[in-house]
Amino acid sequence: MSFLNIEIVGKLFSLYWFVLPIIFIFFYIQRWRKSKITTRKARRGVDRSQTYPRQYPCGWYRICDSDEVNQRGQVKHAFILGREMVIFRSDDEHNQVYVLDAFCVHMGANLAFGGRVMPGTNCIQCPFHLWEFNGETGRCTKLPYVDGKIPEKAKMQAYPCVERYGMIMIWYHPLNESPHYDAIEIDELNGDKFEFRGVYRYPNIQMHLQEFAENAADFQHFQPLHGQMLIPWTEWRVPYVFVNHQASLVFDQEKPYIAYFYDTAMIKLFGKSYESTKANASITFYGPAGITLFRFDVDFGRIYLFHTHTPTSFTELDVEFRAYVEMKMPRFLNWYVIGNWIAQWQRDIIVWENKVFKRAPFLVKNDGPILKMRRWYNQFYLSREDQESLVDPLDW
Repeated sequence: MSFLNIEIVGKLFSLYWFVLPIIFIFFYIQRWRKSKITTRKARRGVDRSQTYPRQYPCGWYRICDSDEVNQRGQVKHAFILGREMVIFRSDDEHNQVYVLDAFCVHMGANLAFGGRVMPGTNCIQCPFHLWEFNGETGRCTKLPYVDGKIPEKAKMQAYPCVERYGMIMIWYHPLNESPHYDAIEIDELNGDKFEFRGVYRYPNIQMHLQEFAENAADFQHFQPLHGQMLIPWTEWRVPYVFVNHQASLVFDQEKPYIAYFYDTAMIKLFGKSYESTKANASITFYGPAGITLFRFDVDFGRIYLFHTHTPTSFTELDVEFRAYVEMKMPRFLNWYVIGNWIAQWQRDIIVWENKVFKRAPFLVKNDGPILKMRRWYNQFYLSREDQESLVDPLDW
């Protein structure tokens, strides 16, 4: 994971203006080559998932994007956190999105397939026996063939849900506790200085969520994997252009669910380090890395890049990047910077998708605060006692 600040790119920009046409050509060739790849090779080896924590961390997760359920009364299926869920937008004046477990408490029908939002309400109707459930509370509001009071236990699991920045995020806690903290909100994005400039999706990344957080604490991996400049959006290295990293990790004392990673980076070009290229970058972890935010600041303006991870199983994630950019920034520059970040992020994937989790790693001096990060991360897991009291949501 590289945290190269946009300032470095801006300072190198003038040095490499003459190679920009070549970069364009390389970019389109690379995208054309990748478009020809339709399948990923299956990995043969040990079951790596057995080495990782067998639970999903408590926190906020992006379940889908707003444009996937942008019509009133629209229904969508989702598979997240090892569960099937139904997402729907109400048909009332509030136009809100709700998320429930997909399987009806009655006879197990999947509400995402054939279920419909009742006109003028925030209730969804099961297609099997026409029971209706409130999207906010999950309670059954109508049993068409039963007179009298509806049983209290006629209730679906409802997930706290917010819609911000083009994302629909849910709060997950296996004991159904209410949110411990609010979903991410950036005041600056609520004004009119920024605009949405693209979403980039990478489904089915075969890694555990905790690996992304630990990556920030693994200071010694930056030079081997991210020590050389890459052509944006590609795996191709820029000859003789290297990046030196000085990293640090800070845990917020007032908001214990937040951690900050800081990186001071400097370019080394043709064997010479340029002090003038020294720049700082940061990434903020909002909880267990389901939602993270990367911020770039330069004279050209500011970029907010949401980097989200949606677990589908213990060792599989759907990854998405969403960019919000100050309107004064040239589009080519944000394309260049985001492409640099994603190209460097992809360098980690070959490691993540093939490694195991060492519960007692053999660490040496200067490896970085990996164990400190693990202690911080453990707050998002249930204790052994709480795990033993859990009921399997699929045990009907």
